[in-house]
Amino acid sequence: MPIPPIPALNAALFLDLDGTLIEIAPRPDAVVVPPFLPGLLARLADRLGGAVAIVTGRGLEVARDLTQSPPIAFAAEHGTIVDASLLPGAVIPPMPPPPTPPQAWREQAAAYAAAHGLLFEPKKYGFVLHFRAVPERGPAAAAFLQAMAAGTAFQVMPAHAAAELRPHGLDKGSAVRWLMRHAPFAGRQPIFIGDDVTDQFGIDACAELGGTGYRIPTDFPGPSAVHGWLEGLAGRLAA
Repeated sequence: MPIPPIPALNAALFLDLDGTLIEIAPRPDAVVVPPFLPGLLARLADRLGGAVAIVTGRGLEVARDLTQSPPIAFAAEHGTIVDASLLPGAVIPPMPPPPTPPQAWREQAAAYAAAHGLLFEPKKYGFVLHFRAVPERGPAAAAFLQAMAAGTAFQVMPAHAAAELRPHGLDKGSAVRWLMRHAPFAGRQPIFIGDDVTDQFGIDACAELGGTGYRIPTDFPGPSAVHGWLEGLAGRLAA
């Protein structure tokens, strides 16, 4: 498989986390982060003037903890939360806060997960039902959330062996567009790398803004190839 070419020096990187920078695990809390990844992200941020962002379905604090909080921007919960507080010198305002699902919904979803062998993952502005251990129950889990969200300000999005309830109108593409309005991202060529159906929103946004996007396994066979590509970019920037 030919690896995409190393981009121009004015790139802005938007990187998914699970399945792109770290391997998918049977449970979200069982992932193994490569020990070199935090340093690689910090080097890329330094050499790209800070124009690096993790765009992930994970919660903000979880994403920071997994990557050891490098000086980059984070777009968490599929773009629902955008935070650049770790990015030195950047003044990127947070997006307007979205609605929060009722506590009763969280309790109902948690009870449903417990009764059907699923994993319930709470987030600030939504929650997820993971069915990797019982894939045959995936369609019913998605239908359960669809019925809950019908006619409300929330939507249900599919992911890797999971269904997620989150606010309407916010996705990884909206996060990319927001960050690209502000320094240090503004004026650069946006590049998105992801692996899941939710990453297509980010890829499409980059294309609209004059950039491009890549998917695993179409453009990269897996996270290790992405690591090598990013190392090549870091080396080129250093030279």
